[in-house]
Order: sequence, then structure tokens, then C-alpha cells
Amino acid sequence: MSSPSFWLVLGAAGVVSARLLWVRLLAYLRYFQQEGYEPLRFLTWANVRSLTDPGFWLAVGAWWLTARRPWLAGLAFVAGGLALARLQPDPRRSGKIPLRMTWRATRVLTVAAMFGALLWTALILAYWTGLLRPVFTVAAMLFAAAPLLLVAANAVLIPYEQYVQTQYEAEAAHAVAEMRPFIIGITGSYGKSSTKAILAHILQFHAPTLAATGSINTIMGVTRHIREELVPGHRYMVVEMAAFKIGSIRRLCQLTPPSAAIITAVGDMHLERFGSTEAIVTAKSELAEALPDEGLLVVNADSPGALTIAKRTPKRRVLLYGESSTEDLATRLEDVRFSKQGTSFVLRTKARTYQCFTPLHGRPIVLNLAGAFTLATAVGVDPDLIVAALGTLKPVSNRLEVVEEKGVTWIRDAYNSNQIGFRAALEVVGALPVTRRFLVTPGVIELGPSQAAVNRTLSREAAAVCDSTLVIAETNREAFVAGHKDAGREDRLVPVAGRKEAFEWLKAHVVEGDAVILENDLPDLYEQATGVFW
Repeated sequence: MSSPSFWLVLGAAGVVSARLLWVRLLAYLRYFQQEGYEPLRFLTWANVRSLTDPGFWLAVGAWWLTARRPWLAGLAFVAGGLALARLQPDPRRSGKIPLRMTWRATRVLTVAAMFGALLWTALILAYWTGLLRPVFTVAAMLFAAAPLLLVAANAVLIPYEQYVQTQYEAEAAHAVAEMRPFIIGITGSYGKSSTKAILAHILQFHAPTLAATGSINTIMGVTRHIREELVPGHRYMVVEMAAFKIGSIRRLCQLTPPSAAIITAVGDMHLERFGSTEAIVTAKSELAEALPDEGLLVVNADSPGALTIAKRTPKRRVLLYGESSTEDLATRLEDVRFSKQGTSFVLRTKARTYQCFTPLHGRPIVLNLAGAFTLATAVGVDPDLIVAALGTLKPVSNRLEVVEEKGVTWIRDAYNSNQIGFRAALEVVGALPVTRRFLVTPGVIELGPSQAAVNRTLSREAAAVCDSTLVIAETNREAFVAGHKDAGREDRLVPVAGRKEAFEWLKAHVVEGDAVILENDLPDLYEQATGVFW
């Protein structure tokens, strides 16, 4: 067994094992990154998934075959491992949210690979018998433990990550203190990003304004944004503030002390993470509490949770906006009407009434316009200038974005849906002059114990509006089946495995004059990956 050919096969098996483990670590890292490097959530998702990995079973098969045909086992493992490594889609270029090789991701991957190499060496030495079988034993063990290698690497790096983050935060805090922009914080269960974009668009006509594009709303995202974008001359800075646990917004406010704030709505988004709506209210309250006495707090009075926060902070200068609320409102939204071109509506203040139009769609987004209008007027922007600015807004991609292609109207609302936005999309499509209406959705998620009931209700409401509903994946399929059955419209529900199958169905059925809602798009964590990873 010590012939040169034996050592050649042994070396090849080792190299192939290392290569396959590397691509598996990359693949798992994408999901770990999407879970914010939270080990418990990542391991809950991973579960025993690695035991279904073809690489694991290839190693087990080679181990079994070694006792009978060792050379064939070695060659089969090398050939199969190379094929699997080549067929595995590159997570940096595939999936809905590709892996971003940030410095942190690079560090975690490197340390995990080092752990793998050390374990490989230690286990080979421990099991070595001069035969090939220990190589396959160790390979199977490492493929099964791949998620744990990433978690261990992340745990080892936490002190360093905290040190790096502290240094970056200090630099960002120094820049904020030196340039002293008027900071406006925005939070809510939904509507944060669109309100930030709307408000920044309005304020830029008044004075130089800084606001991050997209959904940059975490401590490190905002830190990087400040370090790279904040310059002398910025008079306003609009900061979106997300909360994934109590204390998140408080930390953001320490970095960017707000002088004014908007609370868009407080609902059940991320209920699975917080555990209760009261915990969500507490987390969102941190923005209002961070305002100075008599600081400006603009609140959506249509949201009971947001209104609760307003009433808990009496020392702030509170201005309310809304549509249906019976509270004394600074700005009331009225007479909302949708068309393919956009939305016309009325904003009524205590002083005047404003006839408005915006290219944007959806009642929640128009309500966000009312919130931005309220804050902008309170800081001295001319209301007529604001109304003009609203007419020049551009729809944000995949947030109730209405476009027409080859006679088909597409309502793209695939970004991070919630039940409020879901109903808004149904309302818009119901108001448009189209022949037939189709809905493509996986439902809404992260609602904890209420998720099934909420999706069942949404399914029932969709059945009343849409000619066909395509429900994607298994996550909420049972609830959608029940909802369509409640509505007596089982024939209108079309279960499909994924987005690819949904678009194939649409291609075969949708014709000119129809409208299609693309409502929500589940993260990769909720759908089967492409390729042979599973």
C-alpha cells in the first residue's frame, strides 16, 4: 500500500476534499451572512442539512467501497468530488442575495478553512492506518461539520470584530460631531426606506442633504455611510434606523443623535425575533426617547403602536399625520386615487389644502409622503416646494413599482413584504383598468405564531381580487390553500415550486391587457438552492 500510485491517489483525495470543503464553506457563508452572523438562527436553519450534502454521501460511499475496491473508491471519490465542486453554483454570483465578500466574511471564511485544515490533520493522524479509509472518514466528518466550522470561526473573531467596529464607530461619531448636520431619524416596522428616500428628495431642494440609498439601517451600515459620504456642507442627514432587538436603535442614536424623528408605523414585522408587539413598541420607542426635550417627533397616527409611542413621550414636540385617525392631525391624507401613471391625493393641514400628484403607488407609500411633508414643513421647507417635489419622485425598484411591458402591467412589490403592503398592492391592482389580475407571492414571513392566520386572511382577500394566485414554495402554501378554500376559490390557486416555475406559468397564460403583482420574494434561507448543494 506504499506504492507511488497509492500516495498519488491519497494526495488527490486530500486535495479534492479540501476543494469541496472550501466551496461548501462559501455556500454556507452566504446564509450565515444573511442571518447577520447570528449563530443560533443560522444553526436553526442549517439543522441537519449538511447530512444531505452529496459530498457527505460521496465520502460515505467511498468509505464503504474501500473495503472491497480501494483503488476504485479513491478514483470515484476524486472524480465525484471534482464534479460536485465544479457544479456547485458560486454563491458570490448566484442566489437572490449573493454572498458579499466583506472583510468580515473574508476573515470568517479564512479562519473556518484553517480550522478545517487543522481538524483534517489531527483526525488523519488519529485514524491513520496506512489505508485510504481514514481519508474518507475525515472527509465525511468535515462535510457534516461545515456549518459548525463557520460558527466557531465567527466566535473566535468576535473580540476582533468588536474592536474594529468600535474604531470605525469612533471615526464616524467624530465626523458627525465635527460637521454637526441636523439629523432626522426614521424608524418603523415598515415604510422606513421609502420615507427616508422621499424626505431626502424633498430636503435636497431646500439644503444639502445626506441619506443612504437602499436599506442601510444597521450600526455598521450607517457607520460606513458616514465615514464615506458625510462631508462639510451637509445641512441635513436622514438616517434610517432598524431594530432587530431592544437596544439596536439606542445604539444608532448614540452614533447619530437625532434632532427630529419620524415613526412610520409599528406592527408585527419581525415578531418572530421580538416575541411580542410590546417588545417591538419598546424597541421603536428608543428613537423618540433619544430626542432632546422639545425635539420634533412626527408620528403616523393611523398606527396604534406608533401612536402609543407618541403619547409616551410628552416632552417632545409631537406632530401627527394620518388618513383614518380621529386624532388632531397636523396633516391629513384625503381623496387617494390610483392610475397607471401614479397617485393623486389631497394633503389637508390646519392652514391649507394641497392638491398633489406623485408617480408612486400604494396607500402606505402615499401615507409616508404625508409624514415626510409634515416633517419638512416643520423644519421650514416651503409647502408649495414640497408639493412640486412630490411630483418628481421616482418609484423605488420593487416597492410597489408599476411598469408596463408589451401591454402587460407589472406591479413589482417584491422587496420585504408585510401584510400592509400586501393589501396595498391588491388595492392598486383592483383600481387599474386591466382585463385580468394575477398575483405571484410566497406570502409574508417572520410573524411568529400568527403567520399562518395572517397568510390565510391575505389569501382570502387575494382570491376576491385576482383571477389567479401563484403561491411560491412551501413556507405559506398550506395557509394559502386554506384561504382560497374559505373564499370558495380553490380553482384560482396555483402552487409552484419557485420563481422559475412561476414565470414559466405566467409566460404561458398572461396576455396583453393583464396585470401581474409580484408580491414579496423570500430570502434564500426559505427556498431550495440551485445546483447540487442539497
